[in-house]
Amino acid sequence: MAQRRVDLEEFFHPIGVAVIGGVDRTQTEDGLRAAMDSRWGEGNWHLVNPKGGAIGTVPVYETVADVPEPVSLAVISTPPAACAQVVDECGAVGVRYALVFSSGFSEVGPEGAALEAELGEAGRRHGIRIFGPNTNTNAFEPVPEVPGLRGGKIGVVTQSGHNGRPIMQGVHFGIGFSRQVPCGNEVDLEVSDFIEYFAFDEDTAVIAGYIEGFRSAEKLRTALEAANAQHKPVVILKIGATDAGSRMASSHTGHLTGSDEVIDGLFEQYGVVRVRDLDELLETAALFAKLGPDVPEGAGLYSISGGSSTLMAEAAELAGVPVPRLAESTQAKLHRHIPGYLAVSNPVDNGGTFIVSEPAEVRQQVIRDICDDPAVGYTVVGVTGAVPPMTDLLGDDIVALVDEVERPIIATWNSLKVDEPGFDRLVESGIPLFRSFRGCFAALSDYHRYQRRRQDFRVRLPLPGAMPEAAEAVLGKAVPDTGALLRVFGLPLATSVVVPSAGDARLVAKEIGLPVAVKIASADFPHKSDAGLVALGVDSFDGVEQTATAILDRARAAGPDAAIEGVEIQQMVIGGTEMIVGVTRDPTLGSAVMVGTGGVFTEVLADASVRPLPLDEADAYEMINSLKGFPLLDGARGRPPADVDALVQVVMATATLATALGDRLTELDLNPVVVLDRGQGAVVVDHLMILADTYS
Repeated sequence: MAQRRVDLEEFFHPIGVAVIGGVDRTQTEDGLRAAMDSRWGEGNWHLVNPKGGAIGTVPVYETVADVPEPVSLAVISTPPAACAQVVDECGAVGVRYALVFSSGFSEVGPEGAALEAELGEAGRRHGIRIFGPNTNTNAFEPVPEVPGLRGGKIGVVTQSGHNGRPIMQGVHFGIGFSRQVPCGNEVDLEVSDFIEYFAFDEDTAVIAGYIEGFRSAEKLRTALEAANAQHKPVVILKIGATDAGSRMASSHTGHLTGSDEVIDGLFEQYGVVRVRDLDELLETAALFAKLGPDVPEGAGLYSISGGSSTLMAEAAELAGVPVPRLAESTQAKLHRHIPGYLAVSNPVDNGGTFIVSEPAEVRQQVIRDICDDPAVGYTVVGVTGAVPPMTDLLGDDIVALVDEVERPIIATWNSLKVDEPGFDRLVESGIPLFRSFRGCFAALSDYHRYQRRRQDFRVRLPLPGAMPEAAEAVLGKAVPDTGALLRVFGLPLATSVVVPSAGDARLVAKEIGLPVAVKIASADFPHKSDAGLVALGVDSFDGVEQTATAILDRARAAGPDAAIEGVEIQQMVIGGTEMIVGVTRDPTLGSAVMVGTGGVFTEVLADASVRPLPLDEADAYEMINSLKGFPLLDGARGRPPADVDALVQVVMATATLATALGDRLTELDLNPVVVLDRGQGAVVVDHLMILADTYS
């Protein structure tokens, strides 16, 4: 359950700090005191090094036990092999927290991972919460205050201390921060702990993260639920969308990045805004912090150039940001000052010379008129090039108006030339400021999507985890009947029978009724259609026998060592829309359910949506509605609407099965799931289930 992190408040506000490890004995006492006081508080720190001695009047204690005052935090910078012993020594004198600066742990390979495990065990032995290793002390670095800060502050949590620095340097753009937390390898405390901390931190309005991998699915869900409950948007740059990113994350902090599709599914569940680079992370988080909640949609676009106006309008449309036509009355007001040959319907182009030819009160009135239009939620002022004095005067106008107009003003400064008074004035105004139209409207799109989604934020209850007795009976067999197992959980499988010979196939077809499908029954051929081991619509008994013979011969030739049970004779399902439902496992987030456009082109179309467990029916509907192929279910081109409710029940039955089986289930593909016309249900036509040989 989410809770205010009193323990981390104690961590960030230690009573006595022991700085253990290397000591720079060449520095002056004044320089040492200035550096240490800024991080740990005046006189709240002590130096510890086995060589002892002193720097001026500052003693260097040989062990932490020699420190004469209480210490709640140890900052450890010793060789990695010594860190666990140092933690033991700290535990003996009641130290509660340890920040391990040292590197050379799991990020370097198995030997370092073993040292990291020892470090973690030492912390657990003494009840010491460990931050790091392979981190730094930036979490205690003073954060510069932004004069006249507009909006709230951003709490930053990263798994790269260096990548946190360019985010924090956003103070030069008028962006405020509460704290930066670089977590390192996370042998104990992890990013989810600090997301939860920031969720309750009164000085934090938005949470921003640079994340390479997550340690605990349960902690992550708890933290994101806390952020949602406390109305704190979470914006994350999550590494791992590419193979290269995954490899580097492992070598950097020892993190497994996890399946990107499952991560995306979890972020969808909790409204996490995912971005792709550091600039986007900074600008998007700043937009959320400066705007606050509930700014309505509708962008008014204003520029000194027709070309810039065109670029803005296109960037907005590509990002899905509404640009409403201004009211005729608004346009009439604008044309009192702007020549009639210039467009003012939205975007508004002032022609450039307007800026230098009109007095400030007229220039500012134009911006007021845009802001006051009933369809406008905010005004975006686009600056594509630094053009003194035009852009200087425009900056002056925004500073003059920003506290007067009721609706927000946002600006872009698209020029590399930032040594301009106009740029400085925009920063001084404290409004959201972007370096490109693309970044601006992408962030606005994320903002509006978050505002829409937060109405549906909820805690997802665990699905039933008990294993039915009938399922245990199936699993207890030497070769479990996976079809029977699926039926136990209520999955609607098409009628089918596996027989060992072609003659038996003929007899079964008479019982099922023609037409039938004939398939090889073997887990060694996961892509039966590609191998020519499926025949559909066989409509005569002679044809069934002949087809079964041919498929068995073809399979034996293609896979001499394959385990072949025989052939499967299956009821043909006529009509409907083919979908796929499946289960995969992520090393951190566990089982996840997938639904997508199915059939033989599943891999070609790559149209799927994934959610980790637990999920609910609302998730299932969202997943299905998000598919590119959803119009096929919704009656596109005169098709009858499909039974989406039945498909949702297939998704939920699959989720229940995955919850009950846990790590017994390695993989499950139900493909195709034929979704019939509305009210007629759905049928699982084929499936592939892989069960673990061993499980815990």
